[in-house]
Amino acid sequence: MSETAATGTDGPLERVGSGLRRFVAVPLERQTYLNFAYLLLAFPLGLAYVVFVTVGVSVGIGLSILLVGIPILVATLAFTLAVAGFERWLTVTMLDLEIEPRSREAGERTRDRLVSLCTNPKNWSALLYVPAKFVLGTVSFSVALTGFSTGASMLMLPLYYDRPGLYVGVVSDRAPEISQTLYLGWNYLLVGVEAVFTVGYWEISTLPEALLAAALGVVVVLGTFYALNALARVWGWFARLTLEGAFDPLATLTRRGT
Repeated sequence: MSETAATGTDGPLERVGSGLRRFVAVPLERQTYLNFAYLLLAFPLGLAYVVFVTVGVSVGIGLSILLVGIPILVATLAFTLAVAGFERWLTVTMLDLEIEPRSREAGERTRDRLVSLCTNPKNWSALLYVPAKFVLGTVSFSVALTGFSTGASMLMLPLYYDRPGLYVGVVSDRAPEISQTLYLGWNYLLVGVEAVFTVGYWEISTLPEALLAAALGVVVVLGTFYALNALARVWGWFARLTLEGAFDPLATLTRRGT
């Protein structure tokens, strides 16, 4: 009976220990830094993509009444598909995913292939992916900057916690307040409920407090790595959803080269 109880106790403890080891080991994994590099590249690449696609689509639609905009829209779509092919390669290489492109449009004649290029929904989903890359870059940059800067400042607290006149974080004259108000009308009366939450601050003045804050800083840094890994997985799923099956001019050139 005691052996059964011990086995039942060891199972959850082993799972907790295994989860803790995985949590602590996340900075030692190669894929973590590949995900981090992929997310950081998303900001400059996404900015360039969204500028080009926005200008190309807006100019093409604006000039389509003169028929000049139609070639501009087709050129924008072709360039976007080439960029999507590069993004597909980048996602497969860095995020270790499988995203299959389409290297040939349907039809024997050039006209038929051009019509298939412009009417295939998967090609237009690639047009959605390319400017959306800017959203990923902005979110990733914000999460990385906030998480790592906060965690690093907390880790270094034992080195400077006792220096006078040194502040870390947002300093204001009064503590931030969050106010929630609900008003309901009832028989010519206005009945309201208001709740105010005050966000205080933690003043570090002793070495044990600084060491505790440094330990929390480790958790913040590890949590930031986990948040970035989760963001990379979500974006990998979005890339597969929007890019798989779309026409890839780069794959066509590769197929012809071989």
